[in-house]
Amino acid sequence: MTDKMTTITTMTMRKLLPSLLCMQLCACKEPVPRKQEQRLPDSASIPSADTMIPGNDTIIANQITSWSRFEDYAGHYAGEVELLQKQPLNQRYRQLLGKDTTLFLQRLQVAPPIELDGTILYNDGCKPHNCASDEAAIAINMTRDIIYIGIAVNGRVKLYAENQDTAFPQRLLEWKQKFR
Repeated sequence: MTDKMTTITTMTMRKLLPSLLCMQLCACKEPVPRKQEQRLPDSASIPSADTMIPGNDTIIANQITSWSRFEDYAGHYAGEVELLQKQPLNQRYRQLLGKDTTLFLQRLQVAPPIELDGTILYNDGCKPHNCASDEAAIAINMTRDIIYIGIAVNGRVKLYAENQDTAFPQRLLEWKQKFR
């Protein structure tokens, strides 16, 4: 029986030895580093961290319309570039003039090219065949964001300004002087 046992043990060892050897070799290798998973956040929102404490010197800024694209119209005719149809000018001059909008538009039908004097965009014109008495002028102070308009009906001039401003541009005041 001992011979039989030795044979079984030898056979078992022959089968187990390669397995143990393989395990031994695998255990000697350096471990393979695992890739770190990059996990993206569920949302890209940044928490607000408003550390500003309002004081007595806080300034509340009003939004100012950007008139910079209107500078490109200098030297062009108002009808050619559809100046009076451009926003925000269209809405604002209509709001400023109210029922006098039609008088204004009738008096800008014959007009020279648009002028740019510093930050003042200016244009004037007249009603066809009545240029001496029925005229209109518009000036936009692009830095102060204020529209000024003058309308002459039979030589009598009325000036309009947004925000009831009275600092009319010099060019508009010169236009008004020719009706005295």
